[in-house]
Amino acid sequence: MPIAYLNGEWLPVEEAKVSVLDRGFLFGDGVYEVIPVYNGKLFCLERHVARLKASLTEIRLSEPVADVVWVDLLTEAVEKSGESMAALYIQVTRGADSMRSFVYPADPTPTIFIMVSPAPQLAHREIKPLQLVTLEDFRWDKGHIKTISLIAAGMLKNEAIAAGANDAVLVKDGEVTEATSSNLFAVIDGVIVTPPKSTRLLHGITRDVVVELAKANGLPIEERVLLPEELARANEVFISSSTMETWPVDRLDGKIIGNGEPGLVWQKIDELFQAHKGL
Repeated sequence: MPIAYLNGEWLPVEEAKVSVLDRGFLFGDGVYEVIPVYNGKLFCLERHVARLKASLTEIRLSEPVADVVWVDLLTEAVEKSGESMAALYIQVTRGADSMRSFVYPADPTPTIFIMVSPAPQLAHREIKPLQLVTLEDFRWDKGHIKTISLIAAGMLKNEAIAAGANDAVLVKDGEVTEATSSNLFAVIDGVIVTPPKSTRLLHGITRDVVVELAKANGLPIEERVLLPEELARANEVFISSSTMETWPVDRLDGKIIGNGEPGLVWQKIDELFQAHKGL
């Protein structure tokens, strides 16, 4: 049974309850993080804590605990779960208020929720390339905030699934941004291209690791605007996220990418990432 932490109490996740007046429930007023756990160790913990803090700052919610407390608390969560390969989920909302109002409470008491769930796919992966479709990105222009308000991403994801794909490549104002819950990479004329960090897309931790590994190992990579027509002629496409690591894409809008198999560049990136994990 997955373990959970809720406002100072450890309990089975099924027993965790919050007030119906919690602003996370009423407004989606909160932020979150997902951290992979490899052999009982949190991956890139400091980076995830830093991004959580940045998201809290963006929504004008004071950090409820100090950095060292986050580290201790999240480490304790993994230890209590007993899980070796897992996904740790952190959610911080503005907490419950006395009434439903768009106005922030003057002195909020944030709700802190942590859940550790088994993620065996992090250790044993059967690589089946994804199929993506291109959709218009109608989400708000604050994609760098890892907010729990995910209805737009969910709508786009399910539209892609209804079209027979696994996920969507999102395009805003003629530029590729990301997939619904992952960053995007394309190999074009031998160069790895990924959209640059902006307020329109999540500043992915795994994305940053991929960029760093590519640069450190002499793989040509550019962080620049990626156009849909460039993506359509890419030799390879792959995505990155905390729970999928890096994953190849074999079809875009029904057309085969490359030869339809995981590409050599992705294979090299995956090899480097697996070594970086230290398993």
